[in-house]
Amino acid sequence: MLYVGCSNCRAIVPLWCAGQFPPHAPLPVMAGPLGCYCGMCGPLPPVFTCTVCWTRQMLFLPGSAFTPPSMYPGSNLSVAPVVQAQQGASQGFILDLIKQMLSGFAKQTGSEFSTMIFQQWTDGGDQQW
Repeated sequence: MLYVGCSNCRAIVPLWCAGQFPPHAPLPVMAGPLGCYCGMCGPLPPVFTCTVCWTRQMLFLPGSAFTPPSMYPGSNLSVAPVVQAQQGASQGFILDLIKQMLSGFAKQTGSEFSTMIFQQWTDGGDQQW
């Protein structure tokens, strides 16, 4: 199962699709080489709206094509990291996966943007949300 973390409120939730148009029963989203996809809808846009704070963010799934959001005044620089874990995994375990994935991304790219994303998840200690 895929889990996504909100970079705004740090909530970690399972990633589901309830359809575009027409809607369908909620199904777990799967990972593919082109990003996230639904078994009924096909490839999904790389956008996530947090179900806790309603912040729109880009999805970041390791191994898929990733384009950083534009950096114009007023743009949202939030990126929601996606990790795969067993259904029912603890929040602490998923948070550790997110931190490991973002740490590897920051080291691999070495860019300020990737370091900023990693720091969003590591600042504030090991709080469990």
